[in-house]
Amino acid sequence: MKNFRLLYITLTLAVVTSCYQDDFLKDELLTNNSVDFLYSSSEGISNAVVGLYSLNREPYVRDWFNGAIPLILQAKSDIAAGVDGEISLFSNCFWGCGLDGDYGTEAAFGFFWGHNYKIIDITNSIIQGGDALVQAGNSSSELAVSLAEARTFRAHAYFTLYRMFQNIYVKMEPTTPETAFDRVSEKSTKDEIFDLIRADLKYASDNLSYTTSQFGRWNKGAVDHLRAKVEMWYGDDEIDDEGTTGYEAAAEIVDDILANGPYALVDPEQVFAGELMHSETLFAINFEKNTIGGGDWHQMNWQTVAHYSSEKGLKQSVENGGDGFGFISLNPYAVDLLNENPADKRIGNYYIFEYLYNDPATLPAGKNIGDPLDRYDRDDEDDFFEYYKTQAPGVIKFLDANVEPTDRNHFKNIMIYRLAETYLLGAEAHFEEGNSAKALDYLNEVRTRAGIPAATTVSIETIFEERARELAFEGQRWYTLKRKGLLFDYLIDHMNSPLLNEYYEKAHVNPVEVYEPHMVNLKIPQGVLDLLGEGYPQNTGY
Repeated sequence: MKNFRLLYITLTLAVVTSCYQDDFLKDELLTNNSVDFLYSSSEGISNAVVGLYSLNREPYVRDWFNGAIPLILQAKSDIAAGVDGEISLFSNCFWGCGLDGDYGTEAAFGFFWGHNYKIIDITNSIIQGGDALVQAGNSSSELAVSLAEARTFRAHAYFTLYRMFQNIYVKMEPTTPETAFDRVSEKSTKDEIFDLIRADLKYASDNLSYTTSQFGRWNKGAVDHLRAKVEMWYGDDEIDDEGTTGYEAAAEIVDDILANGPYALVDPEQVFAGELMHSETLFAINFEKNTIGGGDWHQMNWQTVAHYSSEKGLKQSVENGGDGFGFISLNPYAVDLLNENPADKRIGNYYIFEYLYNDPATLPAGKNIGDPLDRYDRDDEDDFFEYYKTQAPGVIKFLDANVEPTDRNHFKNIMIYRLAETYLLGAEAHFEEGNSAKALDYLNEVRTRAGIPAATTVSIETIFEERARELAFEGQRWYTLKRKGLLFDYLIDHMNSPLLNEYYEKAHVNPVEVYEPHMVNLKIPQGVLDLLGEGYPQNTGY
């Protein structure tokens, strides 16, 4: 038992610790620690919370599948076209749909499950230790803030797991050597899961300020934005004894953020510029060196920008989106939505629609420097694959303009939640509550900022189309369509592209023909079920 306890402590410290008080902004290994220090002192809990920020970044720095882990749900959404590499296998149902021997389900979905429960277990230890300090008389605001951050991480992990898998279990006690091999046999109910999420986020909202001294930490605005997203999952259902519906609660939270928070939309060219330190950002994950939880690289841009540099006359440049390999792109549905208004300012700032000839040494005959690459036709049976690989519109929300354009490893901070989505959540919530006027106002805040005409009517369709234009590849689309009960229908209608889906069938299956309604819940990997108790329920249909 002594050896097991030492192993358990060592593993716990390895995933929890990353920064010390001497310079809180530096991501350094916490030394001379013990579990007693981490969870029984205010300073230790503060340091353990910093470790959570580094752990929260882990999916983005995993180089599995060529760094595709953070893009898997985008690949499985209705606005992406999977073209090449491992990420395309999640778009075409070779992986991730529970068909045949599905390595992607076991590896990637197993990672999602394990990563989030790791966060939960560490936060349980932090919260238990912090609560003990509070009960012992520690009333410091610093401790309250640390507990608020830990409870936000726990709520966010449970919210993520529920939205992915649905059949999950709630665990509020830390794992100990005595309980490490306990097996859970029953899933928790939706109300049990959401009651904990609500309680954690309410505590965080009450104890955090709108502003923080360090960019990248949870703040009241980000927490309240998350609270609104949580309530949307209850829709028209009542959430309390007063008869408040989920939509009503979400609308009230959004209104409060917009009325009392220090946030404002910025010009489209600013939204993803630099390190995202502006008034629209609610929460971002740090990659910039020497910042809380930062100092590592990701390959998001490499995945989402076309491999234009494989064409004669083009070389990698920041203006062309840096180094891209064309693994995944916007699909025709998303591109056509944006092209409804050619003056849309998101084109060129969020998304790159043209790659310009810039290499005189290899310039093809008849082309001039500055001409756009227009060699391929996305709707031509002979050209479409090369179009998607080298010419398709890409996503430049992850572009780090400070690295060499030939470098696939970028240190750009990643946007998680921002005010534009707050407005669109409010538009949906108010529309569902019957307040179309306010819904239209909120919708048009986003549209007019983008330089496109204000809408004159509002509907769920118009709101979700605007979400596609504004928020593509920010990690919210799959969840939102699933919440609304639209994911299956939208995928069948316009996933990938017709020619790509037919192309996939040559090697495996046409995803439109095999995708079934139950697949909106991810399959729980068999390796996970083997570690749970006998009879733990797999999601229906698998």
